[in-house]
Amino acid sequence: MRRAAQRCPERQGSGSGHEKVCSDGKRPGQMINQTDGKASLASKAEGKRRNAQSHKAILDATIKLLGSSGYVDFSIEKVASQAKVGKQTIYRWWPSRADLVLEVWRDRLLPPLAPYDGNMPLRDYLASSLLAFGEQISRTDCRQAAICILAEAHRDPQLYQRMAEAVYAPRIKLIVDAFQQARVTQVFPADFEIDLAIDALYGAVWYKVLIRFETVDQAYIQSLVAQTLGRDDHRKAVKLGRLRV
Repeated sequence: MRRAAQRCPERQGSGSGHEKVCSDGKRPGQMINQTDGKASLASKAEGKRRNAQSHKAILDATIKLLGSSGYVDFSIEKVASQAKVGKQTIYRWWPSRADLVLEVWRDRLLPPLAPYDGNMPLRDYLASSLLAFGEQISRTDCRQAAICILAEAHRDPQLYQRMAEAVYAPRIKLIVDAFQQARVTQVFPADFEIDLAIDALYGAVWYKVLIRFETVDQAYIQSLVAQTLGRDDHRKAVKLGRLRV
């Protein structure tokens, strides 16, 4: 009859203490099966794989439900059913539905933003990143995720802080760094305010997508960047001393 696995006993060592090595050379805490003497670590490894699979299933289910049902009908119960996991599993990893959506929004829905390397004009870098951002939040799942997080953050200051730290602060820092780096080679008016420019650029995209329910395209983004930064011919004239700043 197969007996239950148990921990191996300590073996008396040659020193003053006990050497914590089993008779078969394994360390204590590693489970062994007395019928064959082999460690049964496969179940632990399988458990880790199941956890990773459950985590992915939950994120996938969240994206699917946001895209099909939207924020209003989104619930942990529906995510658990779709992902085939228990609600307690979800609540063990995320304290609220908004925290779950925040992770999905940050890691799976928002487009990545690379640091500015100076190899292209600032306006091209901004136009490229803004277009990717605008196209992504125009998608139903990404837009509904944003609505969920913003709605919940209005009544939960701690969630707002987590959102700012996880999403806004890192992205804004990259944009600010890009402006500061571009100042070395590009001319801006003496009173040019970087923070105001960022508000104008990203605020316009948010307004167009979330308020007017419209999409953005390359022509719109290029016009927005040109309007915010000033057109090339104006800056060239400034460099040549034909215009005062």
